[in-house]
Amino acid sequence: MLVHTPITISGTTGYTGAFVTCGGVRLKDVRPETLEGKAQPGLYLCGEVLDLDGPCGGFNLQWAFASGYWQA
Repeated sequence: MLVHTPITISGTTGYTGAFVTCGGVRLKDVRPETLEGKAQPGLYLCGEVLDLDGPCGGFNLQWAFASGYWQA
């Protein structure tokens, strides 16, 4: 169902409007070796979908990019 849900991106607010979210899937519910969800095998999670926050200064963006690359 998730794969077939249409999402249309209509634009962005640019870098000045960017912000970080918090919350998401608990880390204890994810296999740390693969970032696969324990409750749903075959579903891999990365970035801000996971409940992982860092201090300001690019840490959250670094996690988003690194974890996305790790899954690629």
